[in-house]
Amino acid sequence: MIYKVKFVGRFIAWQKFAWFVTACASLGFSPAAADVIEVGSNGTATVYSGPTLFLGNTISPVLKPEPKAPAAAAASSSFKLIEPAYPLRLHPTLDAYVTEAATKYGVDPILVRAVAWQESRFRGSAISPKGAIGVMQLMPSTASWLGVDPYDPRDNIFGGVAYLSNLLDRFGGDVRLALAAYNAGPEAVTRHRGIPPYRETQNYVKAISERLSIR
Repeated sequence: MIYKVKFVGRFIAWQKFAWFVTACASLGFSPAAADVIEVGSNGTATVYSGPTLFLGNTISPVLKPEPKAPAAAAASSSFKLIEPAYPLRLHPTLDAYVTEAATKYGVDPILVRAVAWQESRFRGSAISPKGAIGVMQLMPSTASWLGVDPYDPRDNIFGGVAYLSNLLDRFGGDVRLALAAYNAGPEAVTRHRGIPPYRETQNYVKAISERLSIR
């Protein structure tokens, strides 16, 4: 394991640091990922795994959806989704992005296309009254968290699929709850212990579920 060391305080005894490095080596850490070790002025050490943002005395892990293995591409539901017929076709280039992103993040592309249709009717120029952008209707804050450009078609789709994958994982693969969270936010779903009692969200989940024959 590769470590980055962050010293806190004005001074620390090198003997304590050397002891700590020796201890890490004796535990058999192997090169795999970069962690941050914060060594305090009293010689205590704290390990932060994964990307971490240090702002003054505030420490915030930066969490982003991790890509899944391609083999998990159809794992978003335990049943077969039915591809509906849409009045408009998704542009071949955008459809290729959907397939690529769905494979990368382990989400059924049929589900992705259904969300894209419900969100924007496959239009990259669609902007919602709340400011959601493009085919997958990413909010600027969500796009920033995901590290994507919502105005770039490929980024928009990859960001939307990554977010949908994250929600499916969070809600145990329950497609209806993941859809509700995509529309109303995961906190609302958690707070209401199910699909929130918002007319917009309930209609959103119902429309996609019926389109895909989800019962």
